[in-house]
Formats: sequence, structure tokens, C-alpha cells
Amino acid sequence: MNWDYIVIGAGSAGCALAYELANSGQNATVLVVEAGGSDRSPFIRFPAGQIRAIGRHDWGYRSQPDSSRNGTTERWFRGRVLGGSSSINGTMYVRGSAEDFNRWAAQCGQAAGWSANEVMPIYRELESSDQPGPHRGRTGPLHVRTVRRPHAMTEAFIAATCACGYPFNEDYNGEVQEGVAYAQLSQRNGLRCSAADAFLKPLLGKKNIKLLLNATAHKITFSNSRAVGIAFLHNRKMRSETAREIVVCAGAIDSPKLLMMSGVGDSEELRRHNIDVVVDLPGVGRNLKEHPLLKLTYRTTIPTYNFTEGLLQKLGVAAEFLKHREGPISNLFEGAAFLKSSLSEPGPDIQLHFLPIGYLTTSDGTIEFAPYPSVTVILNKSYPKSSGRIRLAGNDPDDPPLIECRLLDDESDVETLVQGVEAIRRIMKTEPIAHLIDAEMAPGPDMESIPALRDYVRSHTEIAFHPAGTCRMGTGGDAVVGPNLRVHGTDHLWVADASIMPDLISGNTNAACMMIGAKLGRQLATAR
Repeated sequence: MNWDYIVIGAGSAGCALAYELANSGQNATVLVVEAGGSDRSPFIRFPAGQIRAIGRHDWGYRSQPDSSRNGTTERWFRGRVLGGSSSINGTMYVRGSAEDFNRWAAQCGQAAGWSANEVMPIYRELESSDQPGPHRGRTGPLHVRTVRRPHAMTEAFIAATCACGYPFNEDYNGEVQEGVAYAQLSQRNGLRCSAADAFLKPLLGKKNIKLLLNATAHKITFSNSRAVGIAFLHNRKMRSETAREIVVCAGAIDSPKLLMMSGVGDSEELRRHNIDVVVDLPGVGRNLKEHPLLKLTYRTTIPTYNFTEGLLQKLGVAAEFLKHREGPISNLFEGAAFLKSSLSEPGPDIQLHFLPIGYLTTSDGTIEFAPYPSVTVILNKSYPKSSGRIRLAGNDPDDPPLIECRLLDDESDVETLVQGVEAIRRIMKTEPIAHLIDAEMAPGPDMESIPALRDYVRSHTEIAFHPAGTCRMGTGGDAVVGPNLRVHGTDHLWVADASIMPDLISGNTNAACMMIGAKLGRQLATAR
């Protein structure tokens, strides 16, 4: 069958894209191929099961040693399951600030439709939010809820942040992002609402759309520079399909890998791996961006969700979920803040997540919960200057790509994180949270001087699992896709996912990926 569209990847962007194409009224035929399997798992449905879901529904990627962090290597969790990473993430819902998209519009041409005034209506139409006001959607397929019954430590953190002079913001996905707030989550009735739940599953009864699971794309096929189909492994057998338009939505790691495997990339690199060059596009795989993340842990004087109080505490948590669909079964992220690391910053440049549970992440990605009552404050730098690269290990499609992450290559990223640590410490020493803190466990009291904090940042900073930028959108020589998301030098080949971001947004990237997919879906459906 010759399809109208083949969508590669049923993750955040791919599901939203398929939703727009199948509902366009054009009766277009859509084939969605997803490398992963079914999402029918309680570890996916219940957000607290994320710890186990990421180990069972993941590509298993590991980065190359990072010279900017003393040779660190780490797991790069990317969802290999229906719904992609939206099925294994923490369900945080963040659009990004208006300034982010206006910056994209300035880089990519104002006529391309990337300004805040043009993309925010797409967000609004996709969501069904419990937030009031004209900037939020009420009838969209993606359900978004706000934490309404927070832990006492979360309430104290928000109050202390405000006491330090930062504004309280009821809705950071509204008109203004800056401030501290209760977290917003892509959930319905306390259960995960993934991109597949919201956009793809309701379509599967339609005759014009088909989903193939366990279908791993190996190569895009071309006639000269025109993309005409794909070759893929489905249930251990090689297959091929053709389409009028091919859209790659495989994510910031696998989209550049697939392009390179198909002959689109740096010609010298491709020839080194004996891959025939279709288009010499040096930017493919470059500009890998990630939010550098640092955890601060504090031992508390009152019980938290570390379950130090025995069976009655656990029963209380279960009752809270059954009665109100709140608490740690539905989510561990309860507070969020978008703040300036210093007064000299023109706008918020750090993001905080507050969790009423203390934990650490080991190098193999295992979560270790503290054996004492504690909380965690996660610090991200919103706009890192450091960048890395995705490269091929060889010409075997089964070989994982080489993830060359230089997370702290630019010294300014270290300095921002140091300033962020100091800002968090001021908050945690301010009432009403100060008297609830027994001790700072990490970084700890020995890390007071700026040189000591710099060393700590370099040895303890992790990735936020927000990779982006490896098929950068733009018009320059290092851009991979144009502002319309068509791959430069090709016809009928598109990319829509976090890889097209020219730079990172302020916040978690899942919601932006859904917006990107929906935006391209509307564009393609209109042009048909």
C-alpha cells in the first residue's frame, strides 16, 4: 500500500502529528511505526511506577565519557514503548516561556509561525486543563491537572520561596512563566495521560490510520533526493512501505541516527561508515543540548514520603490516592519554580522541581531513596551553552549511537548552577521551611566555598532527560530542517520532535514536542 503519510515514532510528537493528520477531514492514510511495544503496564499507568517503567521500556542507551564531568558516563533513558518518553517520564507539563518561542521565531524567520502568539493557541487546543483563564484549554484530548493536596513540606517550600522575594505564580503555563507554583501534570484521575492516551489510541478505530508496534525503522529510502519510503524490522522480519510524505519523530537521539543511516548527514562521516551519501548535511547529530541537573537533598524534622513511619503511613498514602487521586502514587513532583539565578539576568534562567522525598540517582540510573525523612530540590539550568553530538558507531542499524555529551563544557553553565545552589540555600534557610530542615545532606555543609561548589557541580551534575537540538531548525549551513521542518536538500522528508529545537526551552520538553508534532501535522494537512 502507498500511504499518504508514514510517521516514524509513536512518542510525544508522533502521536500528536498523527492526531492532526487523521482528523484533518482529508481522509489521508497514515501509517505509524513504533519500535517499542504495548504500554499496557501498571508501571506506566501509575506515575509512581516510573522507576520500574524506565528500566523495562527503554532503549538502553549509555553516553560516552564526558570530559567536562570527570569522564562521567550515564544512562540516557528514552522511551521504547507506545507513547515514547511520555509513557515513562515524570508527567511534568511545561509549555516553555513566551520568550522561548519568540527567540525561535527571530532565529527562523517571523513568517514561519513559531512566535508565542502562534504556538500558544496550539497548546491551548491540545489540552484540557484545570487552570482558569483565557490562556488555557478546556476541551483538548490531553488532560493536565495541578497538584491540589500538597505535602506540608511543599507548602512550606513555596511560602519560603515567596518570602525570599520571588513571586507566586498560579499558572506558569499561562501568560507569564516566572515564579514558584504547584506542579502541573499530564494526568487524568491521578493516572498518566501519555501522548498515546491523548492522541493516538482514540484514532485506532479509524480506517485511515494503522499502528505497527515492535517496528524499528532501519532506513529511509530515496529516489534521488526525494524520500519515498522506509525499510523497517517488524516482528523480526524486514519490511518496506512507501508514502507520499515521510515524517521522522524518533526523538533527539534516534532521529539523527536514522537520517545518517539513510545517507543524510556529514558526508565524510557517512563515507567512513560506508554509507552512500544522499545529502551532505553536516549539522545532523550536532548541537546536542541537555538541561544540566543537580539534586540538593535535605533531612527534615517531619515525615515525608520516604516511608520512615511504618505501615500506617503507607496505608495513609494509599487512602489519599484512592480518595483524592493525589499523593506520591500519582506524583512525586509537587512544586515548580522558574527563577533568576541572579538579579542581572533579564528573565528566569533556572528551573526548580520540589519533591517531598529524598533520593539519589546512581550511575546506572537506579533510584536510591534516603532512609530518613527528607526532601529533594532539583536544579536545572534552562539555557545551557554547552553542547554535544550524536554520531554513528557503524553502519549496523542495531548498533546504538554514540552519545557524546559535554554537559558542562562551557564554564558559564557551571557558574549558573553554583548561583542556583546558593539561591536554593537561601530559600531553605528562610521560614516557614527553615525550622522543618534538620540538615543539608547534599551538597552538605562542607561545600560552602565557591571553588568547592564548582568542583561539586562538575562531579555531581546529571542530565535532565531533555535532549534536543540534533536536527536543528534554521536557515544557516549547520541547520538540518527549515522553519517548515522539511529536511534541507530533500523532498517529502520532515522531522518533528525535540531534535528540531534550535535551543532548549525553559522547562521540561514533553509538552513542546506535542506542540511541534501538532504544528507540522496541521501544516501538512493544510498543504495536501
